Amino acid sequence: MKIRGALLLLMSLCVGIGSVVQAQDQYLPEYRIGIVTDGPNVSPSDWPDVFISEIEQMATGEFKTLFPEDMLLEADSTRKGVGRAFDRLLADPECDLIIMLGFIGSSIAVERKEFSKPVVAPLIFDAQQAKAPLEGTSSGVGNLLYIDLGVQIDQGLITFRNLVDFKRLTLILDERDVKGVPAAGKLGSYLANEHSLTVHLVPVVDSAQEALSQIPAETEAVMVGSLWRFSDTEIARLAEGLSERTLPSFTLASYDYLEAGMFATLRQDGAEEQLARQVAINIQEILLGEEPGALPVFFSQARKLAINMATARAINVYPSLDYMTGARIINEERTDIERRLTLAEVVAEALAANLDLVVAEREVAAGSFAVNEARSPLLPQVFIGTGASQIDDDRAEASNGANPENSWTGDLGFSQEIYSDRSWTGYSVEKFSQTGREFNRDSVKLNIIFEASTAYFNVLRQKTIERVQKDNMQLTQANLERAQIRLSSGIAGPDELYRWQTKFATDRQIVLLAESATFDAQQALNRIINRPLQEEFIAEETDLNNPLIMGGDRLFYDLIHNPLYFREFRNFMVAEGLAAAPELKAFDSAIAAQERIIVGAGRDYWLPDFIVEGDVQQYFENSGAGERDSSVTDLDETDWQVGVFARLPLFEGGRKTATLGRNREELLQLQTSRDNSEDRINQQILQSLNNTRASYPSIKLSRDALDAAKNNLQLVTDSYVQGIKSIIDLLDAQNQALNAELGAANSVYDFLIDLMGLQRSIGTFVTFMPTEAKEEWINRFKEYAEVNK
Repeated sequence: MKIRGALLLLMSLCVGIGSVVQAQDQYLPEYRIGIVTDGPNVSPSDWPDVFISEIEQMATGEFKTLFPEDMLLEADSTRKGVGRAFDRLLADPECDLIIMLGFIGSSIAVERKEFSKPVVAPLIFDAQQAKAPLEGTSSGVGNLLYIDLGVQIDQGLITFRNLVDFKRLTLILDERDVKGVPAAGKLGSYLANEHSLTVHLVPVVDSAQEALSQIPAETEAVMVGSLWRFSDTEIARLAEGLSERTLPSFTLASYDYLEAGMFATLRQDGAEEQLARQVAINIQEILLGEEPGALPVFFSQARKLAINMATARAINVYPSLDYMTGARIINEERTDIERRLTLAEVVAEALAANLDLVVAEREVAAGSFAVNEARSPLLPQVFIGTGASQIDDDRAEASNGANPENSWTGDLGFSQEIYSDRSWTGYSVEKFSQTGREFNRDSVKLNIIFEASTAYFNVLRQKTIERVQKDNMQLTQANLERAQIRLSSGIAGPDELYRWQTKFATDRQIVLLAESATFDAQQALNRIINRPLQEEFIAEETDLNNPLIMGGDRLFYDLIHNPLYFREFRNFMVAEGLAAAPELKAFDSAIAAQERIIVGAGRDYWLPDFIVEGDVQQYFENSGAGERDSSVTDLDETDWQVGVFARLPLFEGGRKTATLGRNREELLQLQTSRDNSEDRINQQILQSLNNTRASYPSIKLSRDALDAAKNNLQLVTDSYVQGIKSIIDLLDAQNQALNAELGAANSVYDFLIDLMGLQRSIGTFVTFMPTEAKEEWINRFKEYAEVNK
């Protein structure tokens, strides 16, 4: 019963509160607001609705703002039509306030001197060009508030010419603005005179094709104003047509035009909504009793260069780094680069084309010939020769035909080692050396996989760092703008502004260095995979939220971080690494070769070389004294001999003893080096395990630090704007957030590189194994763990 009674009481209170609120709304003062637009607006189509929504939200709880249908007037796109609509609302006693929502309407309003009711003209493109009244920071005209959008066409043109050098400019404006706004109609001649340009004015209605067809062939650049009757599709077509003609374009109208494909602008994203919000605040002040003519007329939005890099690439225009680092860049990611690389593709390309590996392969190929070369003494040796000779006649006569005075002979000889331990030693050693060369090649392969993976991750790391540094530079620029507001409001002095300017310049330098580091990383990767160093590519981004996807899977993480498995896994990894290490296998081959050399050196003392030799000599021609004649000398024209020989050097000045001693010491050296290398590999495996074990949890910890740093930065920034915190506090919070974000990004790539380092240390890259081989590797560990419980 008590609960039921409490619920009834709560419901009664809610009904009562609702009744009070409704009663309060009934007694709020009502104001009827009229809006005049110049004519039909296609872009933006909801232009009046944006202002009405902001005004209604701002008035909630203080006023009832009404927008009667008969006070929402759309003129006929002429100056006279807009003036008639304006006069109609001025004469309407039911209308309490008028908004002239158009360039024509706003220009008409600032030309008048007297108003019977408050008038807001929010679209003065450039107050200086429109010759709008100005006393201090307000209009100084009773009941008149205008908003100077501060576009400053001169500044826009100067910025545009700093980006692109040109002498002939085409200016595209809406036809109704050209005819209805005096300053717009004279804008072309004004820019031509002030900036020593040839300017061609193109008034348009609603067709991109119409606008493009009126651009002279000699035009070098195009500036685009507000095209009220262009649809979003037509604006995109206009931007595309300008790009096809490789014409740089600069929009004075809206950031949306930049996103549609224009080249550059000083307008900011969300400027329209911010303008509507400022108008709503001003109207609230007017309805609360403020004099419209005393309110500030300036639109408080900073001008900042923005560049569409997709358009820049399409028209082959690349702004200087000085402008690029300070501007907002959209479409910076290259879409025209077809070459995209994943980790697996990088490794495959490296194994197929890396020059270090090619060198190792050539060494192995050359070694195969060296093996054949060492084997050749063990095989039959056959030689052939021919020659002519002449000797003195008395010696020839005495030889009785054995050596004729003039002779031309041919020789065919052969030899075959029956057994030569020296030759067998050379052959065996060369085979061991070839095996060692193959293991050295395998070691190079493992190094290449690790280097390629690391280089790939370094490219991603540097691109991430570059992005973080650019974001930090943009934050510094925003804080510089906040400092300017603090200076204008008297909260801070000029020293604070200078400090932010110094930091902004420093941050731009850091961005340039980060971009250079990215290029260095890309060129290093191209070198490893033997591609042209300057060839561009896009590295597929890793998922920073789940780096294990890039690393292969959770296999290593689960094995390393499970206490039940880690001890056995550590021992298993050491055993696997030592068994698979090609460096140790190369040492084993070198040791086997050295042992065979020692055996051969010992046999040199007592084991001779056994060889069979023979040759055949044929006399093709002989004459003179001692000429062979079978009827006289019993010698025919063919001689031959064959024999078996054994050779054993008895004394060589102590060479054999010295050689044997040297070979034994070299064997000890190799064995010691192998032991040392085994210890190093063992240590590297354990160190890699420890690094990987620590680096993966560091990812979450660094993200926690980043979240805290971002929250702190937001709080300090809000307090700084309110004048509560100092520049020192904000600088410290910003630097802390920057370091936290860099740490969060680095932690991911540190883990991935540690993971690759672990696999390199064991001589097996499980990440790149086929599924079946990976399962076999896992099963081998399970068997090892079961046996070694």
